[in-house]
Amino acid sequence: MLPLDPLADVIDRAPDGARLKAAMAGPFRRAIRVHPRRGAPQGWGALAPVAWSARGFFHADDIDPGTRLDYHTGSAYPQDAASQLPVALLDPKPGETIVDACAAPGSKSTQIGLALGDDGLVVCCDAAPARRRVLAENLGRQGVTSGLVTPMPLERLAEAHPGCADGVLVDAPCSGHEARSARQVARMAQVQVAIVRLAARLVRPGGRLVYSTCTPYPNEDEQVVRAFLAAAPGWRSEAVGATGCDADLDDLGALRLWPHRQGTEPFFACLLRAPGDGFAASLEGRLPSRDPLLDRRLPGSALASWRRGDLTFAGTRQVAACALPSEARGLILARAERLDPWGAQALIERGAAAHAVAHDVACALWGGAAGLVDVRDGAFIATIAGAPLGVARDGGLDLPSRMRRAGLR
Repeated sequence: MLPLDPLADVIDRAPDGARLKAAMAGPFRRAIRVHPRRGAPQGWGALAPVAWSARGFFHADDIDPGTRLDYHTGSAYPQDAASQLPVALLDPKPGETIVDACAAPGSKSTQIGLALGDDGLVVCCDAAPARRRVLAENLGRQGVTSGLVTPMPLERLAEAHPGCADGVLVDAPCSGHEARSARQVARMAQVQVAIVRLAARLVRPGGRLVYSTCTPYPNEDEQVVRAFLAAAPGWRSEAVGATGCDADLDDLGALRLWPHRQGTEPFFACLLRAPGDGFAASLEGRLPSRDPLLDRRLPGSALASWRRGDLTFAGTRQVAACALPSEARGLILARAERLDPWGAQALIERGAAAHAVAHDVACALWGGAAGLVDVRDGAFIATIAGAPLGVARDGGLDLPSRMRRAGLR
């Protein structure tokens, strides 16, 4: 039964509820996630580690990520510390197939893709075309080679390819941290239960599903998990621990984060385990495959490379072979034989020889300064700290005008 006042019910049940009420309005601590292969962060001031995320760091509230070179090179990704928790629980491994059921704008999809490295597949689903475009851009900015953005509805994917995934993430649409009526919370919970039931069909025997929200309301959190488990024989909630996190409110083994305790937005995350033998995935669970007419394997890499019209792509063998309909697949390396800026960055982070420049020179190059580097056109440029910039042209950095930013730090 729903409480008459959902917010008051949360405050009554939460640890230090009186403090929670004051903290719900924010502001929340700001954070970034640092790329594993693009050097140490520069220009962020003092950084404090996020306890539950190995590559997460809190930064000062007055820093705008858009003014930092690291954001534009993909070296640092602005992401609330709480939202880094679900992928930490899902724990993607190279070689796995992962489905991100509510993927846009891509914070968690890129986090999954970087965990897979250059071996695996992350299928990114979202209902809105505009949101999928932002998702594809973020995958490119981070140099993710395992991503496939599909317009295929989640319901159709679950119907056609049950059991196809080692892991599924459902970071569900939710009521957020605003005050909501009991009716609004109940309506959202119905949507969430329906999404989890669909997403669970994609999980192979013995696989896992992480359900998460950025809302404090138990009816969208613990009660959604209970409703799913009651209708899904054999599934179980798997107890997890993560440094710095609180336990859930119903002793499910799930985790919570609170504004007044961790300084983040309110958050809930639960790891669910499918019944069955982990090695018993059926043939029906495999995603459809294709022959992508590969041009070659990239030197020194397991990545495949292929062409479509004027575009040259690179991606994992799994993303190259997957026959799901897609709006973005792998990484664009070149357009009409000219290296794409993000493709060039991806090659640099994977070991391509690059001319190193100081951070202040890099910021000037990104803003459009010319004559600062003495290398041939087409040579790779990176910062001394390892942030990939791109390719040289006329003593400057070859970037489209839409990517130029002056005054970076």
